Amino acid sequence: MESTEHRKTLEQIRMLHSFDIPTLARRAGVGPSIVYHALLRKPIHRVHAEQILEALSHDTHQQLSLDQVDIITWDDYQFLWIIRASPAEPHHTPEPEQAHLLDEYCFVYARDKRHAARLAKHWLDQRSHLAQHFFTPCPEGFTIGDITVPGHLTAS
Repeated sequence: MESTEHRKTLEQIRMLHSFDIPTLARRAGVGPSIVYHALLRKPIHRVHAEQILEALSHDTHQQLSLDQVDIITWDDYQFLWIIRASPAEPHHTPEPEQAHLLDEYCFVYARDKRHAARLAKHWLDQRSHLAQHFFTPCPEGFTIGDITVPGHLTAS
């Protein structure tokens, strides 16, 4: 698949070839929420993306494919996971209310918790003294001051 820089988004196509979401959804054989998610650049199933593009191809008289249109599919989608490693027994620290200061964090982009655990395995192995592991999905990302960490990445 080529880079997203050379592909139009579904919203850009909508600006060029105005279409109604419910009508396109009906013609594609998918629910309106699926077309809406594609417009918002939220992941949808590849088969649904192809159905939408097939219906759009018919309506616009252009042959559209995922190589030309940037629709995020679950196959390409990875979202942010925050991994926290903590001491096994924080109440044995000199000041239990400050035990969280011993926590360490790692960020990975993964498809699911199992994928995140696999990606973080080496990092966790190096922190065997921090025996409790917590995996928190963060699909919306976050901002600290002027630093923004995006909530998802796509493979393209």
